[in-house]
Amino acid sequence: MRLFDDFYVYPWVSYQENNCNTIFVDGPVPTLIDPGHAHLFHHVMDGMAQDGKAVERVKLVICTHGHPDHIEAIDRFDNGVLKAISKEEYQYLGEEGKELFLMTGCQMPKKPFKLFLTEGQVKLGGRTFRIIPAPGHSPGSICLYWEEKKLLVSGDTVFYMGVGRTDFPGGDMETLGRSIEQISKLAIEYLVPGHGELLKGKKAVNRNFEMILGEFF
Repeated sequence: MRLFDDFYVYPWVSYQENNCNTIFVDGPVPTLIDPGHAHLFHHVMDGMAQDGKAVERVKLVICTHGHPDHIEAIDRFDNGVLKAISKEEYQYLGEEGKELFLMTGCQMPKKPFKLFLTEGQVKLGGRTFRIIPAPGHSPGSICLYWEEKKLLVSGDTVFYMGVGRTDFPGGDMETLGRSIEQISKLAIEYLVPGHGELLKGKKAVNRNFEMILGEFF
């Protein structure tokens, strides 16, 4: 689904099995954000094919955090594709982050991450995204903010009328609240979460933040 320009969203809409929303940013550095579960990756391939895009063009994969439903399919990409995650989340994956993979019977990534994201800007061709640390759902979760379009890729930090779980290993509700309060101050007109429906429009996004901060925190 083309949102605008070369920015595509492939939302997961099945209630029978859990998986994340996946994002593709085309251009000089074709980038996939959160590839999802390995056995459900056909969902991404099919969606991209319908938009005339080939998965083989992907040069960079960014993961907002290290839970299986966001990163398991990363091993479908060979070592010629650069894989990125925050340094804190990479450390978490090597420690208590392993527990969730064991609990769910998923496979830990075997092909290594080689790019470690820190707070600041990342350029994808002519587009500049801001990496925003957003711990709470997991210790090294990040959001990506495209200021030009006032668009936030929120991962599992915040959803439409909901927030990421904090009962998984490494989760912390108080920390999550601080992260959400921080990103709520951004000028956002498009909220693209890791699960569920997208939000469009400044008023709708602001109302969502107000509801979440009031009800959950």
